[in-house]
Amino acid sequence: MSDVERLIPYPDRDSVLWWAALARHEFVQQRCDDCGTWRWPPRAMCSGCGSFTWTWQPAAGRGTVISCIRTHHAFLPGFEAPYFTVFVSIDEQADIVMPGTWHHADPPQVGLRVQVFFDDIDVREGAPVTLVGWQPADD
Repeated sequence: MSDVERLIPYPDRDSVLWWAALARHEFVQQRCDDCGTWRWPPRAMCSGCGSFTWTWQPAAGRGTVISCIRTHHAFLPGFEAPYFTVFVSIDEQADIVMPGTWHHADPPQVGLRVQVFFDDIDVREGAPVTLVGWQPADD
């Protein structure tokens, strides 16, 4: 997709490094240095123990579809209907559910094993943005 008007996320203080990693096609997650809890979306404090110490760690970029939505009418520019949004429980920690667009010809199914797809989006102004998408796992 190129030169489209599309709403894109704006990195904030806690997520700027997440977006930079995605731009490099690296799938990372924050992990608490004190209790080991993985977390997403990025934030300053651990919801498990309240710690403010954490590091970015590589993650597998794999998970399981737990839900999906088929949109029949595009409500936003830059999306061609119909399209699917999938919600994936990631392997590192099952309670982390990450949404993303679906990148495969066949419709997604609940329980399907998936892997990350780096969705590079050209925007009218500014640098390209990479979003998380999902596709069937190749294993």
